Amino acid sequence: MKSKALLVGINQYPNPRNSLRGCVNDILDMEHFIAVQNKVYPPDQIKKLTDKDATKKAILRQLEWLLEDAESGDQLLFHYSGHGAQLPCKKTEEKDGLDEIICPYDYDGTDFTTIRDNEFSKLFKYIPKGVHFIWISDSCHSEDLSREPFVANSEYDTYYRNFGIYNRKQNLAAAERFGNLPSASIAPNNLQGALLSACASHQLSADAYIENRFNGAFTHYLIKNLNKYAAKMPIEKIIQLVNKDLEANGYDQNPCTEGLLENKLFFL
Repeated sequence: MKSKALLVGINQYPNPRNSLRGCVNDILDMEHFIAVQNKVYPPDQIKKLTDKDATKKAILRQLEWLLEDAESGDQLLFHYSGHGAQLPCKKTEEKDGLDEIICPYDYDGTDFTTIRDNEFSKLFKYIPKGVHFIWISDSCHSEDLSREPFVANSEYDTYYRNFGIYNRKQNLAAAERFGNLPSASIAPNNLQGALLSACASHQLSADAYIENRFNGAFTHYLIKNLNKYAAKMPIEKIIQLVNKDLEANGYDQNPCTEGLLENKLFFL
């Protein structure tokens, strides 16, 4: 059995206005949880990409490393914390005409630097049955993947991990220009794994100041609940508890989980 993890956190983007503050802490906290506290993932089988090293090319290359030779009984983890956004679909498979994306360090709005939901789908389509694959995305619009922040008045205010927040209306308008999009049928999610997303596809994911440090609000409360319940509660139940914590602390986002393993434990 192999246990391998790829952890990607991007605080600093080329344009300082797009920079975030809690993403690198997110993946360092996850590394500590899986390798130190629980000793499930060997340190030499955990790869991290941060800031300028987390380009599209680098992320895809390390995802290939993560998935290569995967076989039943292996457990794999991919955690991304950084900007997310939506772009108009090239086809009509999305009901709202928008693809959910993540924004690597070199993201410039083109497909050369964007990782779309359908690219992830192609990558993860052939994960063998019996592989325990956990995918975490602490980014805006992350459901169905399946951060230019608000300007804050105080350094302790919340930012949002949505690179395209000022372009959302333009994105929607562009989607409409594709014509009268037919209603797409909703296909079952056959991801051989579990996607833990920080928010619904129409929502933003908070980059926040919690307990004297910056973190993604989702990652913070996810690890909090994993610490308590990872050994005895399935992932979908843990996400319900994370939802309650976020609501109780004033965050307007609703984490989701989907995939064939959402009713399994976080660790094998």
